[in-house]
Amino acid sequence: MKQLYLDCQYGISGDMTLAALLDLGADLSYVTEHLKQLPIDSFHMDTKKTDKRGIFASFLDLQFEENELVAAHVHEAGHSHTHDHSHSHDHHHEHGHSHDHHHDHSHSHAHDHSHDHSHDHEHDHHHDHVHRKASTILEMIETSALPDRVKERSRRVFEVIAEAEGKIHGMDPKEVHFHEVGAMDSIIDVIGVCLALEDLQIDRITASPVPTGYGKVKMAHGLYPIPAPATAEILRGVPLEAFHVKGELTTPTGAGFLKALANEYGYMPPLVIEKIGYGAGQKDFEHPNVLRAILFQ
Repeated sequence: MKQLYLDCQYGISGDMTLAALLDLGADLSYVTEHLKQLPIDSFHMDTKKTDKRGIFASFLDLQFEENELVAAHVHEAGHSHTHDHSHSHDHHHEHGHSHDHHHDHSHSHAHDHSHDHSHDHEHDHHHDHVHRKASTILEMIETSALPDRVKERSRRVFEVIAEAEGKIHGMDPKEVHFHEVGAMDSIIDVIGVCLALEDLQIDRITASPVPTGYGKVKMAHGLYPIPAPATAEILRGVPLEAFHVKGELTTPTGAGFLKALANEYGYMPPLVIEKIGYGAGQKDFEHPNVLRAILFQ
């Protein structure tokens, strides 16, 4: 049984997670070939190496055919993909996100999805593509040819984010429009991570306590506190880390992975380490803006 440990002491976003898993050895071709079978915008995805305060990490370079440099979902939590990419993902929540609910990509999206990953963490591709309802995204996953476990994990992540958004906005989760999550980059981040987990044959996921960062972030509805409302809602039941840094360290998407996919939370298990991967966020802080993914055999 392969076990993955998400060491998110500096936060987590969608793009950071996908970059970390690709750095860990997930096959990029496997991930992109499955994604390209879905009814989503044409895109090109690759990773680039970058130095984050002395740590050589992989940065997610996601570009849509409109030539919008979605490089690096600057979304999430400080991770900033660069997705602000030009995209702006509507996520606006990203690491560093701008949370405009654009979400996550960069660290975690979701918020109003306007959260835009600007997060500094994740992408933030600001992709302003057609916003999609949660029910539409879930139906797309269900009717796809994705592997069964990929479908199940992807569905759980989107449901967790939709439920949080629905509660915040007072609406049925199925009717939540993912400005962020519905943006192409969020869909690619979430399903891409679940595909990477499948390629790596990960059976169990554990995660460290996670910091949220502090301050305020600009979202579609105005200036919101960090953690953004949706991120805070998603993190109910997830242990937080006492690491106080100004900026959004965890995006809705990143929080969604922790809530939906982690079997338990705590510190690194006393097992034999097989491999380690580092995923870079877009923003630069006084600390290494990276997510560390550790594979145990």
